[in-house]
Amino acid sequence: MDILPLIKENYPFEVIAEQADGIIDTTQGRKKYRLWQDEKLLNWHQEWRDKCSDIPYQLTDRMIQTKDEKKAVQIETGWLTVHDELVESFPTKNYEHKWANFIARMIEFGDTKKGDLSTVIKREFPSTSEWKVWISETALLNDKKRNILQSCIQEAMRRKHKALELTKESKNKRLPIMDKVSSLNQAKKVFELFVWQGTSEAPESGFISLTHFLQQWVGQNGEESLVKLLDCIDDQIEFRKKFGNDLLAEAWLPWELVDAMDQFQQCERTEEVEIHFSTFQKEWNERRQLVLTLIQWLKEDRKKVAT
Repeated sequence: MDILPLIKENYPFEVIAEQADGIIDTTQGRKKYRLWQDEKLLNWHQEWRDKCSDIPYQLTDRMIQTKDEKKAVQIETGWLTVHDELVESFPTKNYEHKWANFIARMIEFGDTKKGDLSTVIKREFPSTSEWKVWISETALLNDKKRNILQSCIQEAMRRKHKALELTKESKNKRLPIMDKVSSLNQAKKVFELFVWQGTSEAPESGFISLTHFLQQWVGQNGEESLVKLLDCIDDQIEFRKKFGNDLLAEAWLPWELVDAMDQFQQCERTEEVEIHFSTFQKEWNERRQLVLTLIQWLKEDRKKVAT
């Protein structure tokens, strides 16, 4: 299907050029079009973008209205939406309160939607049996890397058990439903404004991607900045009291090992393994630092209660 004539027909701007991944240059700046097949998913993404915007202070990449003031155009295969596509990333360190305000709104909105599981995908931490077989049989790993990965798998199983214990202790049977918060690059800057660029994926229940985001944050900005970010979120929604154990339980699970093993098993050359292995070790250490910081952060709250 040729999308550009549909955009020209329905939107109040002209397309100058088409780039990759649905990005287009227009007479009103760079845009990104998305195609949707699931109407429930489309409606969910429209609602969270509207509800989590705090006009005029913080914005989301909401669906641009058509000439007929609609948020989506119905097409043969589903629906078409168009969004502003920004380039400049919003700064992180020393701007923790800006990020915290937006993340808190996403969690609050997601908490009101936790009973609606119709569009949600829940990612389960896998069994490690296939990993162990691959590690023992592949010729792509030298002995040092093989031993490191075997040790990481053993630790992953201990951490999975710890996460299950924390989940049982939690009072929350259902967690907020959220769009993925997985990259520091999702927040953009335009005229000093904070603009969040969401996804078109199925939302998730809980904090899988949020912990990955926090892991990136501590890796880039350090522990002090992470604690400031968490404190600012807590000031908005009592994050520590409501969801502290749930966040820590998710942080215990080493998803970076899951992602790395998926990549390793697709490698065909030792050089490919080398590249992915260095990334994995960096992320593994960041996750450890995140867990230690969260444990201390939760302890600080208990100290305050005790005094």
